[in-house]
Amino acid sequence: MERIREAIRRAMSRKDIKAKPLARAAGLGETAVRDILDPTSADIKFSTLNKLADALECSLEDLMGVDEVPLAGRIGAGGTIIFEDTRSDQTVMRPPNIGGKLEALEVSGDSMLPKFSDGDVIYIQRLHDGVLPAYIGEYCAVRLVTGETYLKLLAKGSRPGRFTLRSLNAADIEDVEVEWATPVVFILPRFARNRLSVI
Repeated sequence: MERIREAIRRAMSRKDIKAKPLARAAGLGETAVRDILDPTSADIKFSTLNKLADALECSLEDLMGVDEVPLAGRIGAGGTIIFEDTRSDQTVMRPPNIGGKLEALEVSGDSMLPKFSDGDVIYIQRLHDGVLPAYIGEYCAVRLVTGETYLKLLAKGSRPGRFTLRSLNAADIEDVEVEWATPVVFILPRFARNRLSVI
């Protein structure tokens, strides 16, 4: 319980919010947060923790102190991979100093060597569909409207609404329609992953 209380305190500090305004923002009773932070208080309901996470703009995992991220599937850096948004019982370590909701994907293929190797794990925060202009020129997880998911350097296509996916040592995939793209926020190299025995 104390770990959860400390995580709530840290999140409150980051958001610069006090107990009473947080309780209101979460739709809780006015003294709810103060009561939760009291070391003598009973267990916190899961639904209450969920409301606090939403109000604090962080994940439930952040407040629960979970230090693992679900391995959501594989991503192509070479051959075609159809990535499904399915739950997996496999997890990998949470990167240091990165909060919020993360997904981890295992790299499959070698078209992005030497930056990304087969077996590396990349971490993304997929918050929306579509492509933000700031993502152009970034290494991104990219899902095409046809279902394939790639790890590529995102570039503009020859006309609006089209994009080119650049490889480091293979042919580019030119002028494709993208369902969503999101930058890589962290890389766990295959060697480190094996050494840490994180799966």
